[in-house]
Amino acid sequence: MSIFNNIYNSFLVFINSHQRSPLKINNVNEKPVDNINAQHSQAEVPCRSCTDFRTFSRMRRQEFSQSQVHSLNSQSKDNNDETKILEHQRDDCPLDKDELGRSTWKLLHTIAATYSDEPSREDQSNMEQFIRLIPKVYPCEICANDFSEILTYHPPNISSQKSFSKWMCEVHNMVNRKLEKPLFDCSKVNERWRDGWADGHCE
Repeated sequence: MSIFNNIYNSFLVFINSHQRSPLKINNVNEKPVDNINAQHSQAEVPCRSCTDFRTFSRMRRQEFSQSQVHSLNSQSKDNNDETKILEHQRDDCPLDKDELGRSTWKLLHTIAATYSDEPSREDQSNMEQFIRLIPKVYPCEICANDFSEILTYHPPNISSQKSFSKWMCEVHNMVNRKLEKPLFDCSKVNERWRDGWADGHCE
């Protein structure tokens, strides 16, 4: 009789244990918990070339947990806060949106400044293609879209160096106006980008 009691008790234990933890067959499409956690931990990195450095730093700071921030602060002998640590912009880092924009305008103005006074048809064709390719490859998508829109209603004037440089200055001013930045006097564009200022301080 005791044998039957033992078997019966064992059966009850088996039933109770599976009521608390029912058997589960994993769905083939279900992601393991570890992978889900890893997916959430690997948040999409903000686009540095699409944002200015201060905004980029702020977005990156949000990825730090409070413990990590505390660790950064405690490791600083000078008691610099996290903002100073993360917003210290070095010269050997990837370009942010503002740096990229300044560098691009310098390149474009210099290309316009050295453009031929009497360009051949091939020169004009090459320059036309170059200008219209910029929004297709420019890293900052918003900036590229703005530039592409400008080209639709203010196409490049590539008939001569003077006209091309003036056009480039006008386009730059359109962007500056949208960004509420100071406008440049386009009558001095060659003095700025080709000849140097009249006072000679560029020599």
